[in-house]
Amino acid sequence: MTRIRFVFVALVSAAIGCDDQSSSSVSYASREPYQVGVATYDADLPPEPRLPTEDEVCATVEARNSLVSRPDGALPPEADPSPPGAQVAADPAVVNPDQARIQAALDACGASVDGEVGAAIMAADAAATAAQRAAALPNVNIAGVSGEELAKPMYRASKYAVRLKKSSTGPGNAFITGPLIMPSGLTLWIDQGVTVYATRDVMAYSPLAAGPYCANTAVGPGRAGSSGNCTALFTGTNTVNTAIVGDGIVDSRAYAEIVTTNRFYPLMKVDLTCSNTYTAYAAQPSVFAADGTPCDNGGTFVNSRATARNMTWWDLAWLGNVVESGRTGSSSQSNFRMMVYNYAKNFTLYRITLTNSANFHVVPAGIDGFTVWGVKVLTPSLAAYANPTGNQNPLYTGALFAEDNVKNTDAFDPASASRPIGPATTTPGRLTTGSRTSRSDSMSFDGYLKNVVFAYNWVSTGDDDFVVKGSNNPAPPGSGLPGVDGDRDARSDRKYGLVVAHNHFYWGHGISIGSETNSGVRNMHAYDNSFQGSEEALRIKSDYARGGEVSNIWYDRICVRGAMNSLLFTPYYSTRALPTGGPLIPNFHDIYLSNIWIDPGSDGTTVRLEGFQENTGGFQNPQYPLVMSLENVVATDPKKVNLIASDTQLTLRGVNLYLFPSTGPRMVVNGTPTQAVAPAKVVDCRRAFVPFPSDLSPKGATWTQP
Repeated sequence: MTRIRFVFVALVSAAIGCDDQSSSSVSYASREPYQVGVATYDADLPPEPRLPTEDEVCATVEARNSLVSRPDGALPPEADPSPPGAQVAADPAVVNPDQARIQAALDACGASVDGEVGAAIMAADAAATAAQRAAALPNVNIAGVSGEELAKPMYRASKYAVRLKKSSTGPGNAFITGPLIMPSGLTLWIDQGVTVYATRDVMAYSPLAAGPYCANTAVGPGRAGSSGNCTALFTGTNTVNTAIVGDGIVDSRAYAEIVTTNRFYPLMKVDLTCSNTYTAYAAQPSVFAADGTPCDNGGTFVNSRATARNMTWWDLAWLGNVVESGRTGSSSQSNFRMMVYNYAKNFTLYRITLTNSANFHVVPAGIDGFTVWGVKVLTPSLAAYANPTGNQNPLYTGALFAEDNVKNTDAFDPASASRPIGPATTTPGRLTTGSRTSRSDSMSFDGYLKNVVFAYNWVSTGDDDFVVKGSNNPAPPGSGLPGVDGDRDARSDRKYGLVVAHNHFYWGHGISIGSETNSGVRNMHAYDNSFQGSEEALRIKSDYARGGEVSNIWYDRICVRGAMNSLLFTPYYSTRALPTGGPLIPNFHDIYLSNIWIDPGSDGTTVRLEGFQENTGGFQNPQYPLVMSLENVVATDPKKVNLIASDTQLTLRGVNLYLFPSTGPRMVVNGTPTQAVAPAKVVDCRRAFVPFPSDLSPKGATWTQP
């Protein structure tokens, strides 16, 4: 059994109340405090992305004059009205008028780009792959040509952008589309003033008669819903140099009533009845189950005479994640995600606004070169708050949509992928050149998450704002390599390979790691970020169903105001069922916090610092303490900080939080907290907090700085 060392400090109350700096050295005395939230340039980051020029546009698609966004960001109900009744089909020409023509433009340009630079990309990959095989390096996946090499101009076609524009003949400024597949080498450019709305037609996301089925909370006994049942609005797989850019908006309309262009497809009503069953639909797609038949999509029973409206995507999320999960512990929702990217080299989001996703907004896995710069994520938006009459509605419970009831709307979830793909494996990585086409030759993707830059963004959403996930490990078994390592193949144009800098966070779970940490996460840098009214600010989470090692994480120059949980580091995230082989132990160590300013606000805030206790859950496991260094970590009013701590090895310098060994069990604390630190000299937060810069924000949009 591991021996636990206790450190006791005499005269605790006197120590925290004294003004003598000898008890805890303060390192800010000789410098001006860093001003958070105002940086416009950072030499440690790569160059800012840019919009295409008009000469680089391959195709232009104009909005129809029948689609005009309202000032609150929604489409008026008459733009794509909902058909009345429980078993009535919507008109595909009305509810999904633009998918075919946007995809046709992407496909045509994809073929043109491939014809111009596809061979050069494949030649570069073949040469790099041959060299890597010849080197025969142990425990290293074949990565092929690097994303850094492919970023060079020689691999970019002369015309590579599809531009979505307002109508040139009238007021049209919007598109309604179903899922789009991004070909390699393509940039989708959404102009300022243009909004791309997701279709409300469930058939666009769930096209297979035999399933898997979309828009449900349960698809059979004991089987929960899953976003994997639905096609994403944007999908990129096996791509090079793709981007979605511009000053326009992508709105998934998760607040809007779901409809179907196939009247036999089962949908749930807000009275919890359903229009059909999957059993009847799969067996004979042109026959309805009899009224009173039990639903198999999360509802109660079939009712062909129901007059209640269909559920929205967020209705399903609430029903699955809160109501049913609370009752059974095994449910969630089958909602489509906004963007899903798997295996790519260079994927960029620039200046675009993303809003109202039905599930996660952006889910990139196995990406070498993921850049998010100047992007706004706002969920829910003013359109969802407004809840006007027509096809936009409040939650089925009657509550208005707000930031705390739009479940699983993570903004950005970058992760490692499950396996490497390419010429050396049984699953070839053939570049996607169109919605139905790909190259015949193969390319290597090693599955790691590498070279991530998340900078100058504004994020407010109903779940994680930015979260790194090490859920899968493409590293060879036994290699000991983590799934996510910010130092892996870091490019020469940046200081860090995994960086989160110069961002403004609002509601949500802030900058997170986990809970999928089972393959390991290390070497991440987060600096010059502000958190205003967020649920969490800085968080690392896991549990003994996930396990995993998280290490070498640096947080610096951070301003937090009015967060529920300013610091939340816990290996007890959930009570999921244990893996078959027994518990997996989370291990968080070498975590560094410096120059952190916390204003608890009138309601106070929580700081939770927990390691993994010895013999947790009755298993014979050693203690894995939270090993953390805190320097210049201060609260404007330490008495309003609710501190929860256990199983730690903390090193303190210039900290005014009440962190003593007696605060929690099994705590080792080196250094003594002191009130001698002056929060205003640690970091300058006077200009860190700004209103969300969008007129779609329900909480105000004036771009002002005090």
